[in-house]
Amino acid sequence: MSHLISHHEIYDAALDDELFTLLPSMMAREIDIPSAVFIWLHPGDYREITAGTQAEANLDYNSFEGHDPWLAHGTPEKCGTGLFRLSDHVSAQEFEHSEMYNDFIVKNGVDRYWCIAMMQSTRDGLVATAFHKGKRGGDFTDPEMKTLGAHVQDLGRLHKIRRELHRASIQQVTASDNSLLDDAPIFELDHEGRLVRMNGMAETLIEIHPLLVLNFQRVLRARGAAQPALRRAIGRATDAGKSAAGSLDLPQMRGADGRIIPRLRLNLLPRTDGGRRVLVIVTSEEETALRDLVDAPRDRIHLTPRERDVLHGMIRGRRRDQLAHDLDLAMPTIDMHSANLRRKLGARTIAEAVAIALRFGLL
Repeated sequence: MSHLISHHEIYDAALDDELFTLLPSMMAREIDIPSAVFIWLHPGDYREITAGTQAEANLDYNSFEGHDPWLAHGTPEKCGTGLFRLSDHVSAQEFEHSEMYNDFIVKNGVDRYWCIAMMQSTRDGLVATAFHKGKRGGDFTDPEMKTLGAHVQDLGRLHKIRRELHRASIQQVTASDNSLLDDAPIFELDHEGRLVRMNGMAETLIEIHPLLVLNFQRVLRARGAAQPALRRAIGRATDAGKSAAGSLDLPQMRGADGRIIPRLRLNLLPRTDGGRRVLVIVTSEEETALRDLVDAPRDRIHLTPRERDVLHGMIRGRRRDQLAHDLDLAMPTIDMHSANLRRKLGARTIAEAVAIALRFGLL
């Protein structure tokens, strides 16, 4: 029996370009068919095959995609309806007379005659997933439809999150030492929503966003009406039986330090290692909005007199024990002020906090 793809493999493809490229081939092998493709339908008229079998013909497809009688039925109305047979919309006779069949399929020798497809929506247009059989293979059977149809929801969530990451130019979230990169606010949570780790941008977001909070148990919560939705999304993403990716949108609002925080999307991506965990990757509609927010002038950030004293001491190269002696404070108090400085300045380290403070003239 052919290997059946797990939902873990589908979600792993969100951050693994090689696996994403292989996914169509893996799905085609599930029912032993020759062809499967992901086609991104950009807003407007441009279409692009982002991954698929028989790749040698994919570039040539761009010359014919506007004359594809199948893709003409890949409309937004079909999003969320599951798999559908193209033979229900385009007869075999009509298809054989099409430019697509004669000048693309026959010319390139690709084994595509019968077709089924599913449509999924993203913030950047639609994604069509198409599966093909050769002419002698006959139309798709109900059992074949059922096997591939089991992936509809997971693929939809994959494409939605992958487009968000692509928009934000996020190709990976961990460095070689397994630390979280700082290209976007990223939280890693356990199945109860308790923080495992977060990066510097996530610390800044917690510091300034009125709706996001880490409670005394280090559980990520959303204030008000957003909390039940966040709790459900975390529960689904870390379900012991079958985890599911998800997302939660937060409105634009003014931050605690006066900065305008853009509309945000919390993308919840199940992790497949380290137990029942979820990555929460925060994106915005505009690619640079979050980076601009973190890098905005810090003249509205308020440092307490004691935080300024600690910062001055660090600039002079004083160690934490020396600072404690100079300021007549306990070392845990010095650590608390240091942590507050990192959060307020969006820095991962004290050295980075000092550099940011000098850059923006906060002393």
